[in-house]
Order: sequence, then structure tokens, then C-alpha cells
Amino acid sequence: MIRLAIYISKIFVFSWLVVTFGILLLIGLLDSLANSSAILADGRGFTASFEYILYRAPVIFDRVLLFTIVVAMLLTYIKLIRQNELVAMLGFGFSVPKQITMLAPAVMGVTMLSVIFVNIAMPPAVRALQAWGIGEYKRTAISEDKPLWLQDGKRIVRAAGRPNMQTLTDLQFFDQEENGEISIISWASKASYDFGKKHWVLSGVERMTPRERFTPAPFTIWTSEQTPTSIAKLAADPRDLSLADMRHFRTEGNSGSKPGFAYGYWYLHRITRPLAALILLICAVPIMQKTGREDTGDKALFAGIGAGFVYLILDGALSTFAVSGGVSIVLAVALPLTIFALVGGYFTLKTEDLSL
Repeated sequence: MIRLAIYISKIFVFSWLVVTFGILLLIGLLDSLANSSAILADGRGFTASFEYILYRAPVIFDRVLLFTIVVAMLLTYIKLIRQNELVAMLGFGFSVPKQITMLAPAVMGVTMLSVIFVNIAMPPAVRALQAWGIGEYKRTAISEDKPLWLQDGKRIVRAAGRPNMQTLTDLQFFDQEENGEISIISWASKASYDFGKKHWVLSGVERMTPRERFTPAPFTIWTSEQTPTSIAKLAADPRDLSLADMRHFRTEGNSGSKPGFAYGYWYLHRITRPLAALILLICAVPIMQKTGREDTGDKALFAGIGAGFVYLILDGALSTFAVSGGVSIVLAVALPLTIFALVGGYFTLKTEDLSL
């Protein structure tokens, strides 16, 4: 059984690598072509297209991870069916639950390694794309329409522009008292980060107090824990952060471009991907039990891909509701997993009944 499990796992891993490489290359090229004018206008030359594809690869990999896992599972069984190996396995008593058990370590292992890769590679790649300011990272940049709000101690800060990674523009500072009242309001046209002294240098500052009790002191230096790196994290989409940053921003009182529950959702969503892959395996294996004399498994392949798309659509719809506060983050993550676990369990039990 161990040798057979290793054999099936090798087929799955090889299929997954081929599918992943093909999808990353295809989507990367299409994405690069869609932004080709902006890439070439940047003045970096033709090689900038490959640089863009490289930066986008971890992001695309994260988005298509479960789809590539599902396709690799199905292709593994297509090979077993076409080489009549599935018939032999069933003849030797390898039922659907045993097949799931043999393939589960490889599926969950690949998914866990992928999550680790995404957690390490995606955040710096996204920051590089933010600094480049290209494609969707230009459209979602800090602007008057999409300002960045952050809490800095007892001060609330609003920034409406970021021309580069070291500069913020059109800032407002709201200094709060112990009772929450605003004591001083400040405006600054620009804040530039001094890496040597580790603070922000303000220019074009104006200050006033809602109540004329005192004259505000000059405000030319903004000493803060916020750095260009932390600002990039604050401005990024919650899904593009590392697990540590998601865990930090989901805590009440920590700032981010979205409410805390949005970070909580994507944190929970990412750490449950190995479980999601296992549940999709439980759904895929019963579907692929095609042992007819001339059966190639093509119909089962389309059925399996269709089931995968249904899961991704349901998961995507619930993620939209969860990050907007329309549904509980636990329910949004658990509902598709529960539905497909029940469906997969039903199909598995049905194949066991048919084999009796």
C-alpha cells in the first residue's frame, strides 16, 4: 500500500507542477500584455515585462492554488483510468476511502508548502508592485478618493496621496484627548521619511484647535512607529499580506485599509486551505471512479472541474460578504467547506454501497 501511495503521489505532484507552471505562465503573459503600455512607458525596457510577471507570480499563484490542486487530482485519476490501473486497484480492494487516504498526505503537503510559499513570497512582491505603481496597484493606490486612515497612538492620521514609497501627501492629523475629544487638527502638504533619524519630516503645516484655549506648538517632525514598509502593508489588500500581518491588523485598535474582520477572514481563509484541499479530494475521488472497458474519464474530468468551479464561486461570493461585514467570517469560511464535505462524504458512502 505504501508503494502504491508513493506512486499515486508522484503522479499527483508532477501533474500539479505542470498545471501550475502552465497556468502561471498563461495568466502572467495575459496580465503582462494587458498592462504592456504602462510597463513600457515606465522606461525600464523590454525586460520589465518579465520583471512584472515575476512580481505577479506569487499573487496569481495564491489566487489559483485550489484550482490547480483540483485539476491535478483529476489528471492523476485520468492517468490511472486510461492505463487501467484504477481497475486493478479496485480489484485488490483499494476502495474510495483507501484511495483518499493514500493521496491525502501528498495533497495536504503540497497545499501546506504552497501556503508557506505564498506567506513568504507574496508580501514583498506586492510591495514592489506598489512601489512600481502599475496596473491594479496604481488604481488602488492611496488617493483622495481612497485615502488611508491610521491610528498612531492618540492621533488619527489621514493621508490622501503617496507619490512614492517614502512620501505621503495631503495629510490631516487629529490629536485626541483622554476623553476622545479632538484637541488639535493639523494639515500637512507632504511628509517625507528620514531613514537615518527614523521619523517623518513634515512641510506645509497648518494647525488649529477647535477651542481657542492655546496656540498649538510647531509641528514639523512626525515621530511614529509607521514606516514606509508599514504604510505599504496598511495600504495593501488584506489578502496580500503575510499571516503575521493579518493577525496583527485583525486585532482591535490596529489600523489597516480594511476593518479588522476583513483581515481576520483572510487569515482564517489561508490557514484552512489544506483542509479545503482535503475536502475537495474527498469530492473528486468518488467522481473519478470510472472503470468501463472504453472509459477515458473525460466526462468525469469535466464533472470534477465543474464541481471545483462551484466551490470557488461559492467561496468567492462568501468572501465578498465577509470582508464587507455582511456575514460572519467563521460562517463564510466554514459554509463551503461543510457543504462540500457533506457532498463528498455522501458520494464516498454511495461508492461503498455500490461495491457491496
